[in-house]
Amino acid sequence: MDYYNMAVQKGPNVFQQFALAFVPARYPRLARVKTGSMILFVTLLALVSTVFSAISQAVSFSSIDVEALRDQIPDFTITDGHLSLEEDYLYEEDGMYLYITDDTEGFTYGDASQKAAEGYRDIILVGRDMVYIMQNNEGKYKYQSIGFEVFGRNKSLSKNLAFDAIMPIFTVAMIGIYLGIFVGSIAGYFLFAAVYLLFAMLIAAMMKKQIGAGTLFRAAVYSKVLMYVVNMLLGLVPYVNLKVPFLLRVAVTMGFMAFAIAKLPDERPAPMPPMGPGMGMGMGPGGQWGQGGQNGQGWQ
Repeated sequence: MDYYNMAVQKGPNVFQQFALAFVPARYPRLARVKTGSMILFVTLLALVSTVFSAISQAVSFSSIDVEALRDQIPDFTITDGHLSLEEDYLYEEDGMYLYITDDTEGFTYGDASQKAAEGYRDIILVGRDMVYIMQNNEGKYKYQSIGFEVFGRNKSLSKNLAFDAIMPIFTVAMIGIYLGIFVGSIAGYFLFAAVYLLFAMLIAAMMKKQIGAGTLFRAAVYSKVLMYVVNMLLGLVPYVNLKVPFLLRVAVTMGFMAFAIAKLPDERPAPMPPMGPGMGMGMGPGGQWGQGGQNGQGWQ
């Protein structure tokens, strides 16, 4: 048994897929990856990206002195689901924007996205009836709102009691945000890969190569890895919002994909060899089958 050929024909595992994704010349091996293994690869890639992003966020928050922040915030009470504040409070440092007021019932996506556009990564807007949280994660906005009714009706909380109660709720909200980032990353990855598939088909046609849609889709999926990883690493830099411009990411991915397609073998079936004179099987004189010649003679 030829174990070497068996190993060559076997599709690479998820760790090998990651290494091969950076080498377009090895994409013929990635073309043999099974669909389930490819989905697992993208899921793990999105998971690592989400975990790294959460760690980076935790590092950013660790620089904030929560107790000092508590002392800075003016006294307030939450009574029957409504906030009452002595005076408005604003905190804007280390990429975080926190605004507390009881002059409005709550804030909207537009209010938070305006602050995200100004460069803030973590936006917390507190109104009379609710808290609005938004994170700008590599240009992707994730948000969640929490109403003060979660503390219950007919209850009154002082600043210290409310602060202690809000922090666990805030932690749960952040977990929900990152779960949304994780699921959205997987869906977005495959959605953009499907768009790149259309360009992959056009590139293959320009190269006069016949390659199946499944193989081209895999080329699109793995060609995205380079820019995905670069953006992930840039997202680890605390306090700043670094990212590769969208059009540059598209251009690099397209060039990488074109190089990979050039290395993929043509999948069209090999043409049958032409049958020349004297090459056909025929029946010779006497009813015997043989190699027919030009004169119709066969093997005797």
